[in-house]
Amino acid sequence: MTAPRAVLLDAGGVLLLPNPWVISSVVRAAGGEIALDDVRRAHYACTALMDARGDADWLHYNRLLVERARVPDRNFDDAVAAVRALYLAPAATLWNVVPDGVADQLAELRSTGVAIAVVSNADGTVEPLLRKSGLAFDIVIDSAVVGYEKPQPEIFGFALAKLGVEPADAVHVGDTAWADVIGARAAGVRPLHLDPFGDCPYPAGDHDHVRSLGDVVKLCGGDRSVRS
Repeated sequence: MTAPRAVLLDAGGVLLLPNPWVISSVVRAAGGEIALDDVRRAHYACTALMDARGDADWLHYNRLLVERARVPDRNFDDAVAAVRALYLAPAATLWNVVPDGVADQLAELRSTGVAIAVVSNADGTVEPLLRKSGLAFDIVIDSAVVGYEKPQPEIFGFALAKLGVEPADAVHVGDTAWADVIGARAAGVRPLHLDPFGDCPYPAGDHDHVRSLGDVVKLCGGDRSVRS
């Protein structure tokens, strides 16, 4: 494959992560404990569990997060409900932390000359949230705005049309297989599964993976050594 002309980016899990201080406070109130640094690790582990089940039931994500926080059994269900409420709150409440290195990697990605768009399953607030977080994009496709969500291929079509790029000339970077990989494939776009800890439950060779946006920068510069 030649270097892509366009890169589509998921927002949650790629450009923004759950706020560890907010999550830590919620589970601590239920008698649990989770280190701030472990919230990032937990996010990808919980996402992989959803991928293993092949569905978008966030209850599994929430329960695993509470398990990792070692919440006492007597408070477990209440803690799961509290975490669920947190994730259902407006995006600005939780998804507001830019991972270390992402801003610099985005600048490097732009320097390669590729077109960039955000394609996100969100609640209508992702564009101002990205701007408030210091990440500005000319094209942001928010599922709540366009009426389609990943893995529906139509949501990718909106981004490609605005960029003026054919599907075969684009890659999509996302942190889930069930939404990002399956959706990108359905749209004819090459998926790059952001899997920093190697959690993906899919068989080796099913799809390509990257550890960070730095790997995407290399790909756009002509380096084809993206692992499967």
